[in-house]
Amino acid sequence: MIHPKQLVAHRGYQAKYPENTALSLNKAIAAGARFIELDVQFSLDQLPIIYHDTNLRRVSGADVEIAKTSREQLLKYPAYEPERLGEQFIEELISPLESLVEILQRHPQVTAFVELKDESIVHCGREIISESVHSILQPVMSQVVIMSFDYQLAVAAREAAWPLVGVVLRNWMDLDHPLVSRARPDYIYVDHKIVPANFDRDNTQQLNNCKLVTYEVGNNQLAQELLSRGVDMLETFEIAQLIS
Repeated sequence: MIHPKQLVAHRGYQAKYPENTALSLNKAIAAGARFIELDVQFSLDQLPIIYHDTNLRRVSGADVEIAKTSREQLLKYPAYEPERLGEQFIEELISPLESLVEILQRHPQVTAFVELKDESIVHCGREIISESVHSILQPVMSQVVIMSFDYQLAVAAREAAWPLVGVVLRNWMDLDHPLVSRARPDYIYVDHKIVPANFDRDNTQQLNNCKLVTYEVGNNQLAQELLSRGVDMLETFEIAQLIS
């Protein structure tokens, strides 16, 4: 059994429910998750929705570009992953970022990792993204980690005095990247496959003041191996399986 404080529910309880939906996030919490992760994209009118892809095809069954569609229109589409889950969740709609506030206010013990996507930076710019997300999530800011593959966006969150900041490393050597250092991240995310075989947590000074989170971890054997090597937390689609 792995303690819930060591697990992050990747896009919610994605193994059984459509990813990045209010349903998936709530089901992850019901399964015992203390940490959840979700992705944010921005609409044509530069408003945030909880979504991973830039096109609705895979998750919503419609060939629609998010950056070319208003949020009002986007929120009418289902988010049900038809190829993977069939029609069973077709009533579940795309959620605005504001939905996360409601979820976290109901569950003050839960922390959410909010990943801001590179494509939205190209579409809106870092300033608009930061201001919008910070404004919406301010009521639950102590429960939210703002994170991104874009190190400069993480720096902006830190300089805006956001309490919890994360970076997602593009490669292991970026532990020494000046922007990563400047962001002073509370959490560093990395693909478990690029953690060096000779990784020594005690001698990795860049991790002295933050937690190392690896993804994507789908089984207990891999989970236990990573934890034994000094990894702090594991991101998984299989949240209930690893908790139990």
